[in-house]
Amino acid sequence: LKLGQPPDLCRASDVMARRGRGRGAEGVKTVSVKVPAALVKGGGPGSGRAQIRPTQVTGKPATAAGNGRAPVAKQRQNTSAPQKGAAGGAKILGKRHQRGGKTGGPATGPAKHAGGKDRKPVKKGAAKREPQKKKEVGILDAGVVVDETERYSGECTFFDKRRGFGFIKPDVEGVVPDDKVMVHWGEITSSDKWPSLTKGQAVEFNLKKIEVKSGAAAMIRAVEVTLPGGEVVALDDEQELAREIVGSREDRHSGKIKFYDAKKGFGYVVLDQPVHDVEEAKVTREEVLGGEAIPLAKDLAIEFGLYRNDKGVACTCDVTLPGGENISRDVAEARQYLGNKRYTGTVEWYAIKKGLGFIIPDNFTQLPKVAQQRSTESAQRAADKSKKEAFEGLMFQRRDKADKTSRFEAGSRVSFTVFVDPRNAGATNVAEA
Repeated sequence: LKLGQPPDLCRASDVMARRGRGRGAEGVKTVSVKVPAALVKGGGPGSGRAQIRPTQVTGKPATAAGNGRAPVAKQRQNTSAPQKGAAGGAKILGKRHQRGGKTGGPATGPAKHAGGKDRKPVKKGAAKREPQKKKEVGILDAGVVVDETERYSGECTFFDKRRGFGFIKPDVEGVVPDDKVMVHWGEITSSDKWPSLTKGQAVEFNLKKIEVKSGAAAMIRAVEVTLPGGEVVALDDEQELAREIVGSREDRHSGKIKFYDAKKGFGYVVLDQPVHDVEEAKVTREEVLGGEAIPLAKDLAIEFGLYRNDKGVACTCDVTLPGGENISRDVAEARQYLGNKRYTGTVEWYAIKKGLGFIIPDNFTQLPKVAQQRSTESAQRAADKSKKEAFEGLMFQRRDKADKTSRFEAGSRVSFTVFVDPRNAGATNVAEA
């Protein structure tokens, strides 16, 4: 700064002169540059130290106890760290402000990407692309006519054993749209522990019309699926003979579930005693004896046989409870039913395809203490994951409905009993109130 001049005005002639590759400063014009006084004088609250912005909190404060809608808020810290070494108490600005934010003044020069290329200007009024609607496979007009008494023959073109569904191509063209019809494992007449079909397998079946979207549309499914001539489908013996068994076929081993992903249909078990250097093995949905897609709780004790798949991975087969008892869903989920007392509430939402719903109790504090605790913990996990507020309530599945034909929607008034599992609280015996 030049002595005798205001602190917000300095001369840059010396600087400009030295930019001639070390030669002469003659002829260089004197340039005046205005500098904000705050950068020179400093002072004021917080002078000499970085400023820290307050913690931001999402979500609304919890409402009065007893109304059943206490939001769980996720607290979130600011991650923009202040820069150190501010001279003279000047405030350190973030990159956004340095480029020209609300407090940093207008940015000079074109904005650049991380790679250094100039951004192209966006034309105002440019037409936006309309999001493409997802094609709904197999959805037909509600008025479609199906002869459910006729017996058809066909060939399996695809079947996912783990997910439990596939497709059949009828021998006669034009019987169904696109000449393929979906088949679910539950519609296969079979002696196998987990009914399935193989690609290219010849079958017989009937067709059934199923109403969807509250009767506004329909789907066609293959039912009563058998081998030609009505014989039951039996593939287990053939598949088991082709397996590379660990030990002998009569050996049974024990262990506890390490983790299990119910959506993907697989997990791992840790053996109580290692067998032939196998300490843990893969558990797949189709090898669980129970007759349905069952989620397996962590640390659940099970019994099983061992084999190696075509990739050499150790896998379990014929999975049961210790002693050989089939695994029921209640045992697998480790459900604990909390008496027969009925409560009332309102359905917040219900997903028909997933068979899953959520209930807001009329009086949350009247639920058993353990149910309140599990519900709060579950809501907190949801808030942490979504960064949005989440409400305490009770989940329920399609099988928890007292009347399986009941149709619930948002706003439906219901009554129910309560259960808990290791992670959540839920409603069961759900009926219209």
